[in-house]
Amino acid sequence: MEAGPWDRGCQHIRQSVPGDNTMKIEIGFGDGTQPVEIDDRNLQGVLLPNTVIAGGEEEEIVKGAVEHPIGSPRLCKLVRPGQKAVIVTSDITRPVPSRLLLPFILNELNAGGVGDKDITVVFALGIHRKHTEEEQRRLAGGAYERVRCVDSDPEDCVNLGATSLGTPVNVTRAVAKADIRICLGNIEYHYFAGYSGGGKAIMPGVSDRDAIQANHRLMVNPEACAGRIEGNPIRRDIEEAAAVCGVDFILNVILDEHKRVVGAVAGDVTKAHREGCSLLDRLYSCKIESRADIVIVSQGGSPKDINLYQTQKALDNAKHAVREGGIIIWQDPAGKDLARRYLKSG
Repeated sequence: MEAGPWDRGCQHIRQSVPGDNTMKIEIGFGDGTQPVEIDDRNLQGVLLPNTVIAGGEEEEIVKGAVEHPIGSPRLCKLVRPGQKAVIVTSDITRPVPSRLLLPFILNELNAGGVGDKDITVVFALGIHRKHTEEEQRRLAGGAYERVRCVDSDPEDCVNLGATSLGTPVNVTRAVAKADIRICLGNIEYHYFAGYSGGGKAIMPGVSDRDAIQANHRLMVNPEACAGRIEGNPIRRDIEEAAAVCGVDFILNVILDEHKRVVGAVAGDVTKAHREGCSLLDRLYSCKIESRADIVIVSQGGSPKDINLYQTQKALDNAKHAVREGGIIIWQDPAGKDLARRYLKSG
């Protein structure tokens, strides 16, 4: 049966010494790992990614995507001198390697005649808290010293219209007023948007509370689920909002369990994103023989377990693998090792 999409929870696996019937597994937790020991007789399987698709160094993968965009000319051909460009990227709750991606985008803009003084990086907060200066520096890397870096402001948005589903397209002013909009992100399974990335940088990334609430209310629809694009009202709403706002170029990456870039797509906000989703499916979609009595699940470590809201997303993946009435053992982001506690209790 098709188990649906998976984020890899196991950071490292090792079999014990010969004669020991215990499988020792280390799963991502915060900035490190937590060990779990399971008797082989009770282990149905460990869900892991498929063979890594892309080879080469991270920089080479990103460079290749930027130089060979999908459904779009190169970014340097889309811009002209004097235009105001904004680069929307994720906040600290997402593992997007902004400091790696930004130099490639800045160089493309510069090659097209857009100077650093006309470029702004906007960290997409949605309705999350603002960053400290140290956090912005850490996210942007060397770009922080080159261009203006700001947080999106849900209290200062411009209404650009509405989607066909009635969601107001209220976009933070710095993005709404730009001439050129570039969105960065990572593509992974999302429990109601289908996949992250693409136009999600706009909605909910740089939208206000009213817009986000209107969009998220659609999550009660059963078609709003992980791994689904067609027929998913959340994804439809996101992409309509991005179209109303206007997105000129995206750069999205796919990460392995160690947060390393193993794939990248760039170009048109929809066409490039679709190709990235297909790439993700080939890496992370798994099949299982049958549903298990007990499933141990990890959100994958920092920053995905930064708080309870982010961590609970792992439950959506776990539900595909557990039988009805079964047990899900799930990590507490506050630091408790639930897996070991439950296993030891019998």
